[in-house]
Amino acid sequence: MAWRRERGASLWSALICVIVIGFWVFLAFKIWPSYLDNWQIEKALASVAKQPGAASMGRRGLRAALRREFSVGYVSHVSVHKDLHFQRTAQGARVMVFRYHVHIPIMANIAADLRFDDRHAVTGR
Repeated sequence: MAWRRERGASLWSALICVIVIGFWVFLAFKIWPSYLDNWQIEKALASVAKQPGAASMGRRGLRAALRREFSVGYVSHVSVHKDLHFQRTAQGARVMVFRYHVHIPIMANIAADLRFDDRHAVTGR
């Protein structure tokens, strides 16, 4: 009877797999909250843009409405005054543009810099 060598994952290969998977899970836990905040910002932009009378509101009124939506959605790391801009389309419609970036320190001198650019046309009449 010939002895056959057992095959399978050794302790070292299993440890390397756990470390690699653990790193990606750690990275996801660091970055995921920023994407959840962006989802809340997109929801707030859509809500403000569809409010009755939004098309006739001025910039100050739209910013105030957006601040109210942010307070309800617990969005606090962005500035409505600094990050919200207004553009006009070729058809003359007003578009709210919310551009911001988030700097996330990962470990030591490694960081993630996420840039978000959310747009929504003001359609509420």
